[in-house]
Amino acid sequence: MFELKINPNYENLEAAKHELLKKLPTVKSSHRCEALGKGLGYGSYSAARAASKMIAAPVAADGLAFQKYLDSQGFNVSPNVLQHTVAKVAIANVVAANEHLSIWGIGYGRPERKPDGTWEAPRERYARFKGHRSELLDDSAITPFLLSLALLERVVRTKTIRRGTGSYGVKHVAENFKCTYPDGEKLGPHYVPNGVLIAAAIHAGFMTKSHFDELGYHSLNVTFNMSKPCLDDLDYEIRPDTGQSQDRRRAEERRRLKKASPTMWGL
Repeated sequence: MFELKINPNYENLEAAKHELLKKLPTVKSSHRCEALGKGLGYGSYSAARAASKMIAAPVAADGLAFQKYLDSQGFNVSPNVLQHTVAKVAIANVVAANEHLSIWGIGYGRPERKPDGTWEAPRERYARFKGHRSELLDDSAITPFLLSLALLERVVRTKTIRRGTGSYGVKHVAENFKCTYPDGEKLGPHYVPNGVLIAAAIHAGFMTKSHFDELGYHSLNVTFNMSKPCLDDLDYEIRPDTGQSQDRRRAEERRRLKKASPTMWGL
């Protein structure tokens, strides 16, 4: 489960309205707006509008409140429509604030060889990056974004960025995480692109550090201010069948046996 928060400013409120129009075109505009206001924790849409013009703390998306209002108006709508709507706005905010972020991570990556055997020109490499960047704004990024947030709620933050906290490793843990939406509907496991995990971490307030390869290109992966032992424990719990998890299990079993029968080990 996760809690999705967003800044209730005017721009985000307008963007959420636009998304709801696309997702619920048959619902009357006034009902969509009122449901949005209640789903963001306000008594009405007008109250949300008034709050959007002031500096306010982030608010949590309440899909059940959103659903309850629409149900009272005769519309059977999943509470997760609000979660997807707010997630779409949150992702757009992260993308706008991070010009080198794409679906695959940070940076353009190395030039690639084209089908004719020649290497990409700089403009072609940038065009490829722009295409990958636009994929972050596609609806297909929403579920992995929310799944990543669900995992990140369990991650211990550190004061500084730590080694061994690479985004590519964390994304593998996230995509194997069995979890649900707040209403109990299944959310994960689900494939998580590296860039979506990074976007979720940025939205959740984690710090990031970019890295470069031996040729000076972005490595696409970043590291975070996350506890390495915490990530290791989550990996062990969520992916028990990996080679690393099996090695850890064998080591724990050896320690258990030593403690139970110290004489057998010459202790």
